Amino acid sequence: MKITKRKKLPVVLELVEAERLIKQPNKRYPTGKRNIAIMKVMLNMGLRVSEITKLRLGNINLASQRLRVVNGKGGVDRNLIIPTALIDHIKAWKDIRSKNTDYFFTTLEGKQLSTRYLCDMIKRYGKRAKINKVISPHTLRHTFATEYYRQTKDIETLRRILGHVD
Repeated sequence: MKITKRKKLPVVLELVEAERLIKQPNKRYPTGKRNIAIMKVMLNMGLRVSEITKLRLGNINLASQRLRVVNGKGGVDRNLIIPTALIDHIKAWKDIRSKNTDYFFTTLEGKQLSTRYLCDMIKRYGKRAKINKVISPHTLRHTFATEYYRQTKDIETLRRILGHVD
């Protein structure tokens, strides 16, 4: 008889926790605007941390409200609709970001953000927001997926948005 390990359910934020998390960066500073935009994109579009760090300026079209994920996990490209509520946050960062690079989310000097930086940032903001869960960038993706499914019950569209091929 084969014994299978039970899968642990993913950590998901309640909506009030997600709101508290988003309020942590200081939006008076450029990095605060960037960090708010990053977390909002992850919470409202379900991007992976690697997709955030690899996102290029040319993959975002604010006029048509489209974001293209190029070569996501498994080599999957996706065209996603940017929710209207995110446009101002993305534009706020776009207007002040370094023009020295094609990467969209960067350091103030224009260097590509690391996945480690984003993991540490989200963990730090989670502690500051007094969220009593171990959270990571993937927690934001799980939160998006859970909330999307709760609202739509449309698993096929959710799979496409998340870039799941199996």
